[in-house]
Amino acid sequence: MIHTDMPLVVSVSIAFFALMGLQILFTYFKIKKYKQKAKTAQSNFQRVLSQKKSSEVRVGKIGENMAPFLTDWPYNPNDFRFLGNPVDGIQFTPEEIIFIEIKTGKSRLTKSQRRARALVNAGKVSFATFRINEHGAAFVKDEIDEDGEN
Repeated sequence: MIHTDMPLVVSVSIAFFALMGLQILFTYFKIKKYKQKAKTAQSNFQRVLSQKKSSEVRVGKIGENMAPFLTDWPYNPNDFRFLGNPVDGIQFTPEEIIFIEIKTGKSRLTKSQRRARALVNAGKVSFATFRINEHGAAFVKDEIDEDGEN
């Protein structure tokens, strides 16, 4: 009697393992499909993120160029000179020279902009002349004495 049940046990076992194999195969292809969808979604997200950042940069550049001509600009816009990097420009007034960084939205100062601000705040600002003539060129950093004379 045991002998006659063996083919049934073997048949059931083969059927069970075949179904398990099919389930594993089905799961594998399902996971592969979802991985591809996730990869496509990630790619789309990166593209949209890049477009958003690009738009923010363009808006920032427009803001930098327009700021001196807005009614809220506290100085004469004709006395502003654009630099670009590390600060956007220099505003000249009869009383002082002001380094200006124009920011839009939630943008913050970069590391080099923070360093430039720290140097200005520490009084580490100089004036120099680079003179070119028929004999060559010379760089002269002006030294100011206590009376403001060089």
